[in-house]
Amino acid sequence: MERILDVREMMPKDRHSKIFGTFKGLKAGESFILLNDHEPKPLLYQFQAEHHGEFDWWPLEAGPRVWRVAIAKREASDPKRTVTEYLQIDHKRLDNIFNRFLKAVKEKSWDEASKDFREFRIGLKRHIRAEEDILFPVFEQKTGMHEGGPTAVMRMEHTEIQGLLDKILSATDAKDSAQIPHATNSLVNILTDHNMKEEHILYPESDEFLSEMERFEVVKKAQAV
Repeated sequence: MERILDVREMMPKDRHSKIFGTFKGLKAGESFILLNDHEPKPLLYQFQAEHHGEFDWWPLEAGPRVWRVAIAKREASDPKRTVTEYLQIDHKRLDNIFNRFLKAVKEKSWDEASKDFREFRIGLKRHIRAEEDILFPVFEQKTGMHEGGPTAVMRMEHTEIQGLLDKILSATDAKDSAQIPHATNSLVNILTDHNMKEEHILYPESDEFLSEMERFEVVKKAQAV
C-alpha cells in the first residue's frame, strides 16, 4: 500500500516541516509519495543540503496540475555513493514499474496500465536526460572519447528507446493489446543489452576516474533533472 502525503491543501509555510517529519518517521527502505501543486525543486535542494546520501528522489508525474514524487529513505546512508549505485537503483526501480504495467495490460486494467506506463516513461526519459546531459559529457571529457566511443552508441540506442516509448504510450492509450506485445518485446530486448553495457562498463569506468566530489556532483545534478 502506497503511503501518500498530499500537501496541496496545506498552507505553504507548513509544508516542508510536514514533509520532513514524514521522512524522519520512515524506517530504512520505506518511502512515501508526495503530491504537490508545483514542482518541488526547492524541497529537493533542502533534502540535498540536510540529508545527502540518506534519500532517493524519483519524480512520477510532472504537472501541470499535480506533481508526484516518490521520496525514499535509503537502506543505508552513504554520502559517498557511487554513480553506479545511484543509476543501478533507478534501473531496478524502472524494471519494477514496467513489470506492473505488463501485468495491468495482461489483465486489461487499462487505467492502471496507463498510470504505470506514464510513471515508467517519465522515469526512463529522466534517466536518459541525466546520462546524456550530466554523465556522458563528464565521461567524454575525461576519456577524450566522443564520436565512436561508448557514449555515442548509448545515445543512438536512447533514440531508439524513446521512439518505442512513444509507440507503447499510443498503443496503451488506444487500449490496443494486439500492438503492445511487439513494442514491449522490442523495448525489453534493447534495454536488457543497453543496461548491461552501462552497469558493467560505462558506470564503473566513470566511478574509477571521477573524484569523490565529482561523483557527488553527478548524483546531485541527476536528482534535479
